[in-house]
Amino acid sequence: MKDSSLLTYTEYCRSRSLVFPSTLVGALQIFDGSDYSEYTFTEGVENTDTTGLSWIVEVLEDAIDPIPKNLIPIMRIDESSVACAVGLYVDEVDADEKAEYALKVVRWHIGRVPQQYQGELLDVDAFLFLESAYKAIAKREDNISSVMKLAEKYHVDFIANGTRPKSTDMRPVQLASQNVIIGLASLCQDQFFDGLRVPAYTTCQVPHLAANEGDRALAALLLCDAFQNGGTMEVRFGPHYKEAQVPPSLMSYARSQGVEIGYEDEFAITPRESRQLFLAVTPMPEDLEGRAMEAIDCGVISPERLCYSLMSGIWSAVELDYILATSSRVTSIMKGGCGTENRRARLAEIEICRSAIMSGMLVKRLDNSDLAAGADTNVRVFEDGTDRSGWSISEDDGVIAIATSWVGRLPWTNPVDDRVILKADQGLIVVPRSLPTVADFALVSRLKSEYNSMVVAILTPSDMTSLVPAETPLLTCPLRMGEIDQDAERRLSSLRVGRS
Repeated sequence: MKDSSLLTYTEYCRSRSLVFPSTLVGALQIFDGSDYSEYTFTEGVENTDTTGLSWIVEVLEDAIDPIPKNLIPIMRIDESSVACAVGLYVDEVDADEKAEYALKVVRWHIGRVPQQYQGELLDVDAFLFLESAYKAIAKREDNISSVMKLAEKYHVDFIANGTRPKSTDMRPVQLASQNVIIGLASLCQDQFFDGLRVPAYTTCQVPHLAANEGDRALAALLLCDAFQNGGTMEVRFGPHYKEAQVPPSLMSYARSQGVEIGYEDEFAITPRESRQLFLAVTPMPEDLEGRAMEAIDCGVISPERLCYSLMSGIWSAVELDYILATSSRVTSIMKGGCGTENRRARLAEIEICRSAIMSGMLVKRLDNSDLAAGADTNVRVFEDGTDRSGWSISEDDGVIAIATSWVGRLPWTNPVDDRVILKADQGLIVVPRSLPTVADFALVSRLKSEYNSMVVAILTPSDMTSLVPAETPLLTCPLRMGEIDQDAERRLSSLRVGRS
């Protein structure tokens, strides 16, 4: 559509055989006549006017990824992306539905981005999206001012005195990525309703992050704080004397994740809604998500405790997956472990934690290959070489199959053992054991015979390698048993928080 001067939305939709529902007409009028009208596109102006629909259509059609025919640009997200309603073709909608049909909203980038980020879902309803965006923009300056004033007071009351605030003290929060602020909030534990009070909350979209990432990250931080403080997981917004509605940008993000918040109480995220939102903001691989949902449904663990353990870094995804897959004592482990008086149960829990920790260390090592170390240059250049490995855990055998891009001799191995050299596209099976037994060595042999195309090895602490016979391929964890136990106890003690 190169000849797009004086373009209107009606003409744009007609030229692409798209429905132009009345809900979208009403949504586009939300910004009309306001101080924020520059965020939307003006109809019927020349294509040289950068505020006009004609101009943005030409820009999007000439972009690296030209805009698909069924997208309708409705709002600027940032300097390099646009919010677009996903239109429906005329022949796809019944005549009686054309006027009221709700349209999803996606983010379309003008520049080059990884393909998985092009067309990300922003909201499920264009009208609600624009309404939420207008309210968020209108309140942004007040929220920023509130957090800045609190930051100055916080510096005087705590930082200057070298004291640490209590959970009931109001604290400012700032989230940033690459020196760009993406979220601001203030929060404290409110004893009046035994939940989290959030007087100020504001976020923004930035070109180098995924859609709604500011809201996802800030919501995760708030929910982790709410759980850690031992409250009910209820989150209320605005100060005591003047409660505010749930932040519109957070509601928009929640809708994009299929979660409804602010419906039971317009001024709060209820405990039930908080748990659903916590699961939505916590990234989990498919296998872990399946095991986690099964454990939650069976009452083995609460959603907030599981999400907190991941988001706070107490357990990594592979470590938690291993615990859920191989232990019958998940409930106890996730609440900090049983007491030392129950020696047999304690040893069983520690053994699982040791294996999980060693497995997590190995996966992290495989993900972060040091390519600079083997370079034939005088200058050593460090670059981000992170490459996420996939894994699958056998519940019966307690072993991990790892799919990694690592090629060559595996880390933590004997330099003269050729059995632990990984070829391209070759899988790895690891048997993590802190106290390896004859049964474990037999398991390695059996797995090797069953999966002869894969490398199979036992993983054990550095001070337990003498127990492993020479015929068993070995990966030696850099930590000794006592050091792993200290790490396990630190993690378990970190989980002795919360009320569920």
